[in-house]
Amino acid sequence: MTTLGPKGGTVTSTTDEAILEAALQQIAVTGVRRTSADDIARRAGVNRATLYRRLGGREEILRAAYAQETARVLGLIEAAIGDVPEPGTPGFDPVDYVVEFFTVTIRTLRENRILTQLLDADREETLVRLTFDAGETLRVSALFCADRIRALRRHLDPVPDDDVDPVSWALARLSQSLLLTQAGPPSLRTRAQFRTFAEQVVVPLVLPRR
Repeated sequence: MTTLGPKGGTVTSTTDEAILEAALQQIAVTGVRRTSADDIARRAGVNRATLYRRLGGREEILRAAYAQETARVLGLIEAAIGDVPEPGTPGFDPVDYVVEFFTVTIRTLRENRILTQLLDADREETLVRLTFDAGETLRVSALFCADRIRALRRHLDPVPDDDVDPVSWALARLSQSLLLTQAGPPSLRTRAQFRTFAEQVVVPLVLPRR
């Protein structure tokens, strides 16, 4: 796996991945504020000097760990929905794809084990990381969304693409809101509820009629 490292680089080493996974596992147990660099090093089976040499300080490690988890979740979503085929592919329905993309995304986020554990262990700090400090996660998620929107819009004639970035930003923030505030409207529990909301709100954004 390749993921974002501290200072915007990439992490490709198996050891680095193990350290980042150890960081996620540790904060899921003890919470962000109660997790030290020593805790992460101990769980990863390395010494603190190795930790700092490879990935930097505690905050840099945590940022990279969140980036790795974001990449993993996006990979799960991508594997579940598959690629957008070329225009003219028999049997492909762009609307159905958008509905499935939306449904899989929200359900995958809500069922994320690490996130659930983090909220149980340290709700206040986790919510800060998911809101005030979520800029990079939102950016990466929006890029992923924009790529799919462009692929889907190739099925339209003519192909509108001047608003793809704003739409992808809006969808990333919508997903964030539906993850963090599940008790309010809209109620999204059943497949029928997901489909109705997606058809009314998401599909017109992704596949506009012109």
